[in-house]
Amino acid sequence: MLPDDLSVDQDKLLTWQTECWQCGEQTPIVWPRDDHLNTPIGGVLAKYDTPVERVYSNTLEKEVWGNVCQHCEAYQGNHYMEQEAVEIDPPFVECPNCGEEHEWRPDEGFGAAFGQGWVSCPEYGDVPVGDPRKK
Repeated sequence: MLPDDLSVDQDKLLTWQTECWQCGEQTPIVWPRDDHLNTPIGGVLAKYDTPVERVYSNTLEKEVWGNVCQHCEAYQGNHYMEQEAVEIDPPFVECPNCGEEHEWRPDEGFGAAFGQGWVSCPEYGDVPVGDPRKK
C-alpha cells in the first residue's frame, strides 16, 4: 500500500483498510505508530501516493492532515482512525501494580477525554493507566 520510495521508515507506519463512513467502500488508511497524523509526518505522506491529504476538520474547525476515501474523497476522521490504530496495534505499558507489560486500551467512557486507559493485569485485573502515546 505504501510507495517504495517513501522517505519515512515504513516500520513506523500502520496501514489497513477501513469501511468509509460515507460510501461504505473499503479504503486504505495510513497512520503513524506512536504518533498522530496531524504532525509534520502528514505533510511528508501527502507528497507521495498515499490517502493522506490536507482536509478541513469540522470538529477542530481548521485544516489538518487526514486520510481520505479513495472512492468518494470523504475525510476519515483522525479521531476514529486513531482509535482503529490503537485496536490494530495497541501499545504495551508497564502495569503500575505488578511491573509487567500489558496491552493498553483507551477508556471507552468519559475518561477518554482525559487520556485515561487501562491494562488488563492477570494478577490485579483492570488497572487504570494514562495514555502512553501522550508523553
